[in-house]
Amino acid sequence: MVQKIILWLGLVAVVVTLWLQLPSAFWQYVFFLRIPLLMGVLLIALPVLATGALKSMLKNLFVLRGRSQIALTILGATVAGTAVTFVVAIILDGAPARFGVPELPGVFEGKFWYDVLVIALALPTTLIDDKFWYYVLAIALALPTTCTVFKLSEEEMDNKKRRSGLFLGLLFGFIFLFLFKLTRNFLSVDKVPWLNEWLVKAISFLGQHSSKGAGYVNNGILKDTHFDALVFFIILFAIYIIAFKLFMPSSLPPDKKREEPPALLYVMLLISVSVLLLGSLTFFFDYSRISVLFFWVVIAIALYRLFKVDHYFSLKDAPEQPEEQKNLTALLQKRLDKQDLEEPLAKQTVVVVCASGGGIQAAGWTAQVLTGLQEELGESFTKAIGLISSVSGGSVGAMYYLDRFTDQGFPPASESEEIFEGATANSLDAVGWGLAYPDLWRVIFLPFLPDILTPKIRDRGIAIEKDWQGHMKTPESPKTLADWRAEVKEGNIPLPVLNATLVDNGWRLLITPAKFPNSDRKKFFDFNSLYPGKDIDVVTGARLSATFPYISPICRDDRNIANYHVADGGYFDNSGFVTALEWLEELLREKPTPQIKRILILQINPFPDKPKEEPKKEKNRGLFMATIGPLVGLFKVREPILTSRNLTEVELLKEWQNARQNDGKVEIKYFPIFFPSITEEAKLGLKTAEQEVTPDLKAKQSFYSAEGEYEPPLSWKLTKREKDAIREGWEQIVTDKEGTIEKLKNLWLDKWNMK
Repeated sequence: MVQKIILWLGLVAVVVTLWLQLPSAFWQYVFFLRIPLLMGVLLIALPVLATGALKSMLKNLFVLRGRSQIALTILGATVAGTAVTFVVAIILDGAPARFGVPELPGVFEGKFWYDVLVIALALPTTLIDDKFWYYVLAIALALPTTCTVFKLSEEEMDNKKRRSGLFLGLLFGFIFLFLFKLTRNFLSVDKVPWLNEWLVKAISFLGQHSSKGAGYVNNGILKDTHFDALVFFIILFAIYIIAFKLFMPSSLPPDKKREEPPALLYVMLLISVSVLLLGSLTFFFDYSRISVLFFWVVIAIALYRLFKVDHYFSLKDAPEQPEEQKNLTALLQKRLDKQDLEEPLAKQTVVVVCASGGGIQAAGWTAQVLTGLQEELGESFTKAIGLISSVSGGSVGAMYYLDRFTDQGFPPASESEEIFEGATANSLDAVGWGLAYPDLWRVIFLPFLPDILTPKIRDRGIAIEKDWQGHMKTPESPKTLADWRAEVKEGNIPLPVLNATLVDNGWRLLITPAKFPNSDRKKFFDFNSLYPGKDIDVVTGARLSATFPYISPICRDDRNIANYHVADGGYFDNSGFVTALEWLEELLREKPTPQIKRILILQINPFPDKPKEEPKKEKNRGLFMATIGPLVGLFKVREPILTSRNLTEVELLKEWQNARQNDGKVEIKYFPIFFPSITEEAKLGLKTAEQEVTPDLKAKQSFYSAEGEYEPPLSWKLTKREKDAIREGWEQIVTDKEGTIEKLKNLWLDKWNMK
């Protein structure tokens, strides 16, 4: 304790000494430079966080898949660094005249520091490697390839492609600097004097009640720093418009679509726009001691209310649902009629699939498990599926799975790869476009622009839909719930339920072709009851179910039929189990009772089945637990609660069914299918009897850290390595002779004779 007190006193002494020794002008400059300093720190911190504390959220943002993406990101990082530099230059040059602070001697002699600062801010983003000083040394030794190569992109590209991306990036950088120089010379006061006169008059008019242009004008001419920033903004605006036109998301299939720029480029554009806009505003309004952030929020709220800004999903007109679609027994029987086995109970055997949420990892795992089970158990398994209740990422995987079904009642084995590729396709770039354009316009006081310029893609959520549609079997002709309804009626597909949550009252929204009874008692709406006579695209339904926080916006219908806002289904139940159990309960209650003798419930879980864990032996977590602990607790309890509750509800269902007076007993089996854990991986041969499971061995699985922590990507993007890890994870549980899949095969093929 004494040592800690001495250390505390030492820190206090250092802080007080710095405060007393540094002149007051230094702290004033820190205040005036707060926006570019924060943005500069962000540019430097993003790569660090992407390889460290926020790896699961940000890492894949930096894993690029083509040489052009590397080149564009290098250009974007340079542009962002330049934007920060120009704002710093404006403040350092204009602060003495505008705010009356003394000049910082020697800081603004020449413009060499421009280039130094730009490189310093752009370099970490383009390197992305923990060996930062190694790359600095490589630059000094004239090894340009190690200066700009994205370390993490080696997961997607070989050295040749990354080096060509480096060359293109350098070329784009030279073009950018050339355009800046050319435009600056073209618009100089000597060649375009009227521009300078107009700008000086505008500044004098805006500052007539306060500064009268102090810090902006020198001897009737706009200062070089402001003129440089203006020219830079013109070029940035041109790049912004070109990217808007060229890379607007579309529903074209991947082989016909122009290669998209990476989401990281849009992040760099957002940083560039933010630092220019906020930095310029603070330089102007700091003179009057006006808080830009406060008034920004006030004005944004006022404009949101004035223009009634909200996020919407599109409804279509459709005929009222026919009465036979409300009969769950009839729909199921039509589905089971697809069975053509000689087994007497084949048409009395039902499979219920629950696909849990978990982002793109859940989408890929759901697609892999469902196609893999058809391969392992045969087409009879797929034909027996009566219901798929999915949530969030599981809904995306289920959507691509159902999209490939034929009138035979199952998807062809030859299309399994297309199903998996669709479910694991990158949608993060479309999110980036939506953030940089329609969503940005809403917060910079232009909330009317999305309806004018992008009426068909009004936000990042619709941008995701467009991207998903491009990977469907018929990209040019979107499937709707009405199309699914017709397929369910014919028994061609199982009844799908995409689970979402209504934010306004906390109820579930079941996006499904059928109608479910007792909705009020069980606190849910089905789509057909909430929006009678309306229809939506299947990709829209999947997007509503998978409204991942902040990646996709919470939204409501565009017809103002119901004012409910729809969010991710995982808020209510991340497993889809509640809906599945209610469907089974209603099915078994119907009169006449359906002739069901065997029920197989599958829970597809994209996360490992965690064993009992002891708390980490870490010290000094008091502050973390006092601040972030409540949120961590809410997040951590979700999975154990779902696992425990699902097991309990299955047992209760069995007891309830056994206690009923009906014709014969219904056999109910429950199989949770988890993504393989470290323990299972070791059991499958990654260690011998003499070999201990080391951190390095644990890290062989792509989704695990070196410490054995499970770290799936929390974004709509998977790398090739992560896609392979999903496939390998499936192979691991399939080849485990004592695992879930082997037990499932014994039940389905041997005991139940469904072959």
